Parts: sequence; structure tokens; C-alpha cells
Amino acid sequence: MSAQTVTVHADCGRYTAQFSALPGRTFGPWDMSEMIQELRVSALLVPREARDLVFDATVAGAATVPTG
Repeated sequence: MSAQTVTVHADCGRYTAQFSALPGRTFGPWDMSEMIQELRVSALLVPREARDLVFDATVAGAATVPTG
């Protein structure tokens, strides 16, 4: 079994999430604080990991990490 990931995409202050376990489905858009909270619940990321993922997506347009 391969590791599951979540990818966050940023676009004009709105964020969407895509989970490798749910191909073809996109969740959001949310603002930054909503996205961080959603990642803590749905991806089981600790607060710092969720925040860092969203910040990375803000800078690069998209970022991916393994889910908890």
C-alpha cells in the first residue's frame, strides 16, 4: 500500500485540497484559516504541518505532504 498524500492549491487567497485517496475530487475553496482547520481534521495533520502546507501552497501555488 502506498502512502496517501494531500495537495493544497492556492488561488487568490482561496485554497482547495485534493487527496490521493480520492482521485478526481477537490474540496474547497476555503480561506486560509478554514483550510488549515480542514487539514487538521481530514488529513490528520498537526497544526504546524497544516499551517506550513498552506503557506507553501501560497508561495508556490501548490504543495503536497503525506497525510497522518
